[in-house]
Amino acid sequence: MQDNKSYMIRGEKLIKICKDTAFRINKYKVDEFEIFTASSVENEIEIFKGKIETLSFSDSIGIGIRIFKDKSIGYAYTTVLDKSSIEDCIRKAVSNCKITGREDYNYLPGEEEFTFKQKLIDDKSLFREDFLDYNIESKVTLAKRLETLTKSKDTRIVDIDNVMYNDSISETAILNSAGFCDRYKTTTCFIYVNAISKQNGDTSTGDFFGCGRAPGDLDLEEVAEKAAGRSVSILGGKKIKSQRVDLLLDPIVSAQFLGVIAGTLTADSVQKRKSLFEGKIGQKIFSIDVDIFDDGTIPDGLSSKSFDGEGVIKGKTCVFKDGCLKTYLYNTYTARKDKTLSTGNAVRASYRSTPEVGISNFYLEPSDIDFSLLLNDIDRGFYVMDIIGLHSGANPISGQVSVGAKGIWVENGNLSYPVKEVTIATDILSFCKSIKKVGNDLRFIPLGGYIGSPSLLVRDVAVSGK
Repeated sequence: MQDNKSYMIRGEKLIKICKDTAFRINKYKVDEFEIFTASSVENEIEIFKGKIETLSFSDSIGIGIRIFKDKSIGYAYTTVLDKSSIEDCIRKAVSNCKITGREDYNYLPGEEEFTFKQKLIDDKSLFREDFLDYNIESKVTLAKRLETLTKSKDTRIVDIDNVMYNDSISETAILNSAGFCDRYKTTTCFIYVNAISKQNGDTSTGDFFGCGRAPGDLDLEEVAEKAAGRSVSILGGKKIKSQRVDLLLDPIVSAQFLGVIAGTLTADSVQKRKSLFEGKIGQKIFSIDVDIFDDGTIPDGLSSKSFDGEGVIKGKTCVFKDGCLKTYLYNTYTARKDKTLSTGNAVRASYRSTPEVGISNFYLEPSDIDFSLLLNDIDRGFYVMDIIGLHSGANPISGQVSVGAKGIWVENGNLSYPVKEVTIATDILSFCKSIKKVGNDLRFIPLGGYIGSPSLLVRDVAVSGK
């Protein structure tokens, strides 16, 4: 396996690859061009019963070329970076221009189209040098320790279903014919555990995770404690009668609901008429004055970058202000269609794809209300600790949501007894109106971006049980 430090030497060559490729493209009669290069090394480890179940390593580098000619875009990519392969990739991109559709919106971003004019984050926040100090053996040890630690947290934990660790170190560079040339590098790591508990013939599972810029950021104690606690707290779970009740959503659950909302706020979804928020700019969506942001510049945000997938500077976009929808999220193509500016939300899965629209660090602003105060505000209700099937059970156009849930029943502000096999049925717009209080315990999860929410108190929601 290639070590991290030799990878970084290779990463420094991306700008040179871009410049050499640009020199070759200049021989062709094109209007504009863009060169996107990316390099990454990823590790994935799975532990089962103290032994390595899976140990995988991927090493990827490639280049994607967009050619603009007569309002058409041609795209091609290659993972082979010798001169002949890059030359062939250029020819394919140029050729593809002749068969793709023409649109007046097809041209490179210009600085006059940027919402944000100055870079607000750099590699010091995105890349951690101490990431390089951890070899594969130390990462395996980390994962094994989490398994042992989680099992030790409670005598009712009988097994650990899954321990997974993965990380990546990557670098991205973009050069285009409009004069943009820049790069950034990032490190990320993630660890996860799922604990199985048993008592009086009943079995329950609970999971949790940690993430950061380097393995040293991972709080194994917290991950183990939360996973074990979430597992044992549902032991002996009962079914409840179908009824309408108040819900107190755990931050992890709230963030998942917020992720459904985020996915419907991209401008391409709206323009394709696949969003329930179409035509709702300026409308009061939430009954309370919540603020929701998409911020690509949070220092600890795992989706932070200095610029987006087409070289547009990222910043902090206020999507909802005082409960009102203020804007959709845009790349330059969708912004031109709506006669507005890009919010810096062009995303690319890799060098294999062209820019689309996606979220970065998307979060609901927390309040100063403690969880205990939210709990005290419920006479009869349901503390939702986990949900199942949200993305298959949510329709982004109609907004209808039907998901399985488990948690703890609440009586007179106290956690009473565990509940399972419950179905929550609502729709996104009603859900937004039903949010009455927001907690102070903001938590982010990696979910098609980096989505954050505190606990939410939601009034009068239909739940189905027995």
